Amino acid sequence: MTKLFSLSAIALLTSLSTVATAASLDVHGDIKINGKTVIDAEGNVIQDQSHLINIDDYANATPNRVVMFSAPVNEDGTVPTYKFFYDETGREYKEENFIDNKLVWSIKWEERTTTPLAHKRTVLSDWGGEDPIITTYKDEFTTSSSYPLAQVGINMTRADIYKSTVISTNNPNIEINSVTNNLDYQKLTVVDKTSFKMGDTTLEDCIIVIMSASWSQEDQFRTFCKDYGLVQFGDYKATSAE
Repeated sequence: MTKLFSLSAIALLTSLSTVATAASLDVHGDIKINGKTVIDAEGNVIQDQSHLINIDDYANATPNRVVMFSAPVNEDGTVPTYKFFYDETGREYKEENFIDNKLVWSIKWEERTTTPLAHKRTVLSDWGGEDPIITTYKDEFTTSSSYPLAQVGINMTRADIYKSTVISTNNPNIEINSVTNNLDYQKLTVVDKTSFKMGDTTLEDCIIVIMSASWSQEDQFRTFCKDYGLVQFGDYKATSAE
């Protein structure tokens, strides 16, 4: 419709100038077609964005939501599970990975600020050692971009450039106050809109994406649903939420 309007408008203006070279079209207010504004009162062309997808609408969740995941039983008989936690704004702030109900890995973001752009990040790893390894970093960002409005089948990229300073750790191989400079990126393509079965509940407003990242060895299919955030990644699928 936009292209047809543009051609029609050009034809109209051309015919006016052909008939009388001094003629002009002066509109005070919006120009609309079938009730929809296509040019606003300031002369800005308004493009139809109803087909575009805001990734944040799907990546975020209902405030304070906790989503539980499970995966197929491992070959050794152990049962892997995951939990994703969302804060009072609906933004993810913690992930926890369990094997047979034992916490083996987690990451938590807190004390987020915008000026300067920074947060505190704590990582726990416990894969059979005497004590879990816990390291806390202060991440200070040069940039942290967001995904643009998405279109099905179009690849998009976002990135984080930041400095990490070790605040505390019980890892003897890591020095307190040591600094690393990091560049992380994520590439995402929306494959389709879909629904998702979670227990006895069917979530209707969801998207399937293919995602790759600098910290991942291979591409991964993921599913996000409005009000629930991430509900499927790799072999893990959401089983319940509270």
